Amino acid sequence: MKKTSSIAICILLLCSSLLIVSAGTVLASEAGYTYSEYYMGLAVTADGKWTDADEWHDVPTAYIPTSGAHVGVWEYKMDTTDYTMSWLIEFADNTNDAGDRFEICVDGSNDGGAAPNANDVKIVIEGHTTMKTYIGSGTGWTQTAWTATFANTLTTSPHDPAVHWVCEIKFSKGQWDWGANPPPHGVRIAMYDASNDAQGWVAWPPQAVSLDNPARWGSIPDYMAAPAPEGLTIGLMLALSSVAVVVSMRYFRKPKL
Repeated sequence: MKKTSSIAICILLLCSSLLIVSAGTVLASEAGYTYSEYYMGLAVTADGKWTDADEWHDVPTAYIPTSGAHVGVWEYKMDTTDYTMSWLIEFADNTNDAGDRFEICVDGSNDGGAAPNANDVKIVIEGHTTMKTYIGSGTGWTQTAWTATFANTLTTSPHDPAVHWVCEIKFSKGQWDWGANPPPHGVRIAMYDASNDAQGWVAWPPQAVSLDNPARWGSIPDYMAAPAPEGLTIGLMLALSSVAVVVSMRYFRKPKL
């Protein structure tokens, strides 16, 4: 698909999404960290790798950090048939440590707050082997028995030809009280490489503001009932929106961590 065609489609989708979100909607989130929800175009197999070269090319790419040298990326898409949320997280780490972590936090009602509450959930992958799920308690997190599917492998991807961790996570939001709610949702993605303690946690939004603080998470403010056009990144999407801030301008077919 030609770049000009992609941009034209993107503009149409963005205009539609702005009509979907009520003008009175207040987003309890960190400014400049926004990701639109796209209905699933290509099915996701949670095997910890790109099952084929196009598996994740139907949604935007968010970079961590959003400028400078990227150490990670994440992507997300929604299957409306069963409310399954599918996530891709890639991290420029090629060591296998028990202390490594992937984290996804979702604020189902996007009501913010200084501490996690009952509509906030957290999924943690520990040491590349163990998954734990949590719900907000009002002051912190309480472990639950929610179900999810995940896999992560050391492999290459269209985002980076060097071997690195690729993690795929799928879970149905229908298991939560807010499960049938469309966006807006709050969202936070974080990663930790135990072999690089000096780097510390890397997160979207940054760990310093977002840790256990839903009011400072990013936002999924809207949804689009179609796959993203080829060539779409978070930066291009936000550049075309009158209500957001540019965070990246890299084209989707040529990303690199």
